[in-house]
Amino acid sequence: MEEWEEVEIQTVSDGFDASPTELHAAFEISGDHLAEVRDRHTMMLVTSGELPENHMAEIAPERRLNWMIDELNGRRHSDGLSLPLHGADDSMIDLSKGEIEGSSILKLRVGENFVRNLPLPAGVDSIKASFKDGVLNLRW
Repeated sequence: MEEWEEVEIQTVSDGFDASPTELHAAFEISGDHLAEVRDRHTMMLVTSGELPENHMAEIAPERRLNWMIDELNGRRHSDGLSLPLHGADDSMIDLSKGEIEGSSILKLRVGENFVRNLPLPAGVDSIKASFKDGVLNLRW
């Protein structure tokens, strides 16, 4: 008697049964150039003092601060953040806390030409700032 080995048949999809989320994810994975375009777009917006993706910032406001920290080569901590400001001294740095369109903002000014508005997380009442070895440390 002969022995037979079963061969598995793989179902091949024509793509019409995929969900829009799956198709979008596949497109993003295959489009290597899209990450570079997004990065350059974000860099230009931050350089001009604007927040990237304003509509996304309205949907997920916690992302706004992370974008600014990343663009300034800083670090986020559970109770604040650190920003490298090498080449500056404490007399050149001005910090002020205010509100813009209902959001708490920390305005950072270094010298005459560098101004950034850093959105603060909800519930931040007081900020402690220190400047040591060219790094501005902010704690709340």
